[in-house]
Amino acid sequence: MVKLTKIKYGVPSGNDALTVRFGIEEGIFETEGLDLSMQIVFGGPEIAAAFDSGDVQIGSLGSPSGIPAMAAGKRFRIIASGCRQKPHMYLGVRKDIRSYSDLKGKRIGLLSIGSCPSWIVHKILAHHGVSAASDVELVPLHDQYPRIIEIMADGGFEACLATEPNLSIGEDRGILDIWAAAYEPQYLPQFQWIVRVANLDLIAQQPDTIEAVLRGCRASAHHARDNMEAFSAFVASYYGADEQSARRAMQREVPLYQLDCKLDMPGLQNAVDMLYELGGLDRPREAHEFTDLRFQQ
Repeated sequence: MVKLTKIKYGVPSGNDALTVRFGIEEGIFETEGLDLSMQIVFGGPEIAAAFDSGDVQIGSLGSPSGIPAMAAGKRFRIIASGCRQKPHMYLGVRKDIRSYSDLKGKRIGLLSIGSCPSWIVHKILAHHGVSAASDVELVPLHDQYPRIIEIMADGGFEACLATEPNLSIGEDRGILDIWAAAYEPQYLPQFQWIVRVANLDLIAQQPDTIEAVLRGCRASAHHARDNMEAFSAFVASYYGADEQSARRAMQREVPLYQLDCKLDMPGLQNAVDMLYELGGLDRPREAHEFTDLRFQQ
C-alpha cells in the first residue's frame, strides 16, 4: 500500500474551499498521494499568521487579507487562484430594512476585522452613500462565523456580508434579501479574490507536494462542476441545509468559478491598488512582489 503524504490545507472559515472539501470526500487527493485534511483558523489575519509560522503550510485566503501580511514580511507567497476568483461575497439585509440609508446606525456581521469582508464592505456601502467606518457597526464573528445566519435571525445584527450557501439559506428561511454581490462592477473592478498560498519553506523544500495539491484542487473543481447534483448534496449535508438552498447557491456560484487555479494578475494588481486606497498598504506595490508563479500552468 502506498504511503500517503499528510498535509493540512488551511482556510479562514468553515465556508471556504468547498471544492477541496468535496475532493477529499471523493478521494481525489488520495490519487495524488496525499492525505489532505482541512485546518480552519478563523479570520484573515489569523490564517495569515499560521501560513507565516508554518503551522499551516498551504491553503487559501482572500487577497485583501494575504497581501498586507506579506507586505509586512510574512513568509508565504501566492501560488495559484482559488475557485472563487471573483469576490463571491453577498450583502444580505434583514427584510424589514428598505434602503441603504436605513442601514445607518445598524450592525453588519462578518468574519473578522482585517478579513476580506471588512475591506469589501467599505466599497459596497460607499457606492450607496454609506460609510462603513462611521455609519454602521461592523460585528466580527470569528469562530461564530458558521452561525452567521442563525445569529442574524436572533437579532445579533441587521445585515451581513458573507459567502454562499449562507445567503441562499437565509433567503429560504425568510430572514434576509440579497442586496449586492461584491463582484458586480459598480463595487469592485476586475478582482482576484481567493488565492492559494504556500509557506516559503514548503515552496523551497517540497515543490512536488505543492504540485500534487494543486492537481488535486483542479481535479476537485472540475469534478464539482461536472457533478452538480452530487456537489450540491455534499454542500447541503456539510451545512445542514436543505438541498434546494444548496443547489440554488451552487447554481449561482459554480458558473463563475476559476477551475484551473490560474491567477488573474491584472485582477491581483487591482486588489493591491484597492488595499493602498483603503489604507491596508502604506505605499503602492506591485502584485508580482507577492507571488511565486512557478506553479502556474
